[in-house]
Amino acid sequence: MINELPRFFEKILNINEPWRIEKIEQEGNKVNIYVNFKRGAKFEINGKRYGVYDTVKKTWRHLNLFQYETYIHARVPRIKTEDGIKIIEVPWSRPNSGFTLLFEAFVLEMYQHMTVAEISKKYKVTENRIWRILEYHVMKELKKQDFSKEPIKILSVDEIARKKNHVYVTNFVDVERGKVVFIAKGKDAKTFKKFKTKYIEKKGKVSDIKTICMDMSVAFKSGAKEHFPKAKLVFDKFHIIKLLNEQLDKIRKRESKDYKDILNKTKYIFLKNPKNLTNNQKEKLEQLMEYKYLDTVKAYSLILEFKKIFDYRKPAYASKIFKKWHEKALNSNIPEMKKAAKSLYKHIKGILMHLKTGLTNAKIEGMNSKLRTFTKRAYGFKSFKYLSITIFLALGKLSFS
Repeated sequence: MINELPRFFEKILNINEPWRIEKIEQEGNKVNIYVNFKRGAKFEINGKRYGVYDTVKKTWRHLNLFQYETYIHARVPRIKTEDGIKIIEVPWSRPNSGFTLLFEAFVLEMYQHMTVAEISKKYKVTENRIWRILEYHVMKELKKQDFSKEPIKILSVDEIARKKNHVYVTNFVDVERGKVVFIAKGKDAKTFKKFKTKYIEKKGKVSDIKTICMDMSVAFKSGAKEHFPKAKLVFDKFHIIKLLNEQLDKIRKRESKDYKDILNKTKYIFLKNPKNLTNNQKEKLEQLMEYKYLDTVKAYSLILEFKKIFDYRKPAYASKIFKKWHEKALNSNIPEMKKAAKSLYKHIKGILMHLKTGLTNAKIEGMNSKLRTFTKRAYGFKSFKYLSITIFLALGKLSFS
């Protein structure tokens, strides 16, 4: 049975002729598997077969065997060719890697559930080496991008903060396929130029992109118009309500100085969707609505009124409703709501396009929610590169065939 052990491991490790396992040794908490090639074996490079010139000793980390760290050791042949001396590729590992392919596949899977720090500690491999494994396979898949085969018709663009000090990255998402296709540093107009350059480089056409769904940032609007002038811009409900809620919270904070007893601990009562309020919160909201003289209550009522616009699918009718609301907001004498109304008026064409198309950034917001979980779990990222790797692994729908 002991003599059959090397043959058993050859099968599960997919080690075939001319390679064979010579011996397996257990030393402390390690298992060492020694692989060699048959005497006189020839190896193929560029369609020609060559004899062995000399060898170099190499070691690869493999998946743990039960509780034991497992390593494969082998003399790897070097071949003397017309183009110089070449080292052959072994079937269990990629070139220049100190890990087996199975170990690397395992790391890709583990990163869906653990941080790099946790993988590093559990398997006693440095964090930098784990990141190099992840980077290699992500970059390999991204090189395969071909937008002539998968043209993007509907592009969704949104930013997330990488750190608490407002360092941003912008994600570009193929809405129809539900995957991140590009990531850029920052959240300015230049991000669109970077995406356009990469899209064309990967055989895409500017004319492919018919619609761009995004927030109402001036920079995004400028970048989209400059680089994708024929695309229709859509400003979705999520970002519109977010803009109004931000102004509402500013009003609440301003009035809290004079009406602390009334407005104390009411932030989320005003900002949450009324349908999601608890019974206690609903009761509290009813009480708050009695203070009709407060700007906070007036603004909250205006926002509830504005939301009714999304019940209509005919832009022409919604436009009439908006004009009445816009006039009412301007006449409210609430500075923050006047500012919000003016901003929405500037973007009304994209808002009505949202009603017409029904497009939203819901998909990308769901993706960002997942990404924020990754970011929080990892306690931030040391670099943009590491965050990009994580985004593509989580949301890029990469196929590690």
